[in-house]
Amino acid sequence: MKLELHEVSKSFLDSPVVKELSLTVEPGQVVGLLGPNGAGKTTTLRMILDILRPDKGQITFDGKKINRKIRYRIGYLPEERGIYQKYRVIDVLTYMARLKNMPGNKSRVEAIRQLDRMNLVDYVESPVHQLSKGMQQKLQFIIATIHNPELVILDEPFRGLDPLNQKLVREKIRQFRKEGKAVLLSTHQLNEAEDLCDYFLLIHHGETVLQGTLAQLRKKFQKKLIIVESPDDLSAIRELPHLKKVIVENGRAHLYVEENAPIKEVLREIVNRFEISRLELYEPGLNDIFLETIQHAQ
Repeated sequence: MKLELHEVSKSFLDSPVVKELSLTVEPGQVVGLLGPNGAGKTTTLRMILDILRPDKGQITFDGKKINRKIRYRIGYLPEERGIYQKYRVIDVLTYMARLKNMPGNKSRVEAIRQLDRMNLVDYVESPVHQLSKGMQQKLQFIIATIHNPELVILDEPFRGLDPLNQKLVREKIRQFRKEGKAVLLSTHQLNEAEDLCDYFLLIHHGETVLQGTLAQLRKKFQKKLIIVESPDDLSAIRELPHLKKVIVENGRAHLYVEENAPIKEVLREIVNRFEISRLELYEPGLNDIFLETIQHAQ
């Protein structure tokens, strides 16, 4: 199922929260929806799910507006979790599966199968309140995806999970991609987003401030930072041309190069003047790009 948002806007009490946002999530693609708190991410997800209606713009699934049949094809893991605590795990899962239009027998079989895959099958008859917080997080993940949705929307799926269970969820997301599902991932854990997502959309104050693949973002936001390590005294490295900032400490220098500087020439000068044990042209990660973009957008 292909998800498309075209120039979607939403305001509350005449205060704009989302402004002309456009986004496409293709089958077999994991798209990261990123932004600081209050950026408009949750409002965007609620509009996609038809919980809120946009004031302007259009949201379609395979070219069609949302309806009941389409909702059955969507799986949603909300940031704010909530599971019936007094009921047995198997009863909660089969009930939620029935709400997604799964037949009774199939919902029970699928519930047990998914519990086994998430290492929870031993708790099938246990009341939910006896599960640890991390186990309940995994149960919520199963609830969101038990009906084999074509579009999976995950809001902070790693929250509250230990490293082992984060790995399990990460593998499930990769499996969704292999199965051709469209996945929209919203998370503050940028290392996870960088590892999983094929494409990124960064919003701030409801507006798109950055979008593209990681390679495209790195090319656009290359800081032009050179890291040098040498047994020589690097204090003289400040004399090199085309540098706008230099930090030298403990045999290491961080050189911030001017925007239009000839990088090859700068590197050649460094090699000619110093004995080098390490010379690296720094490649920014998603966290660096996120921080730089948000700071410039303030």
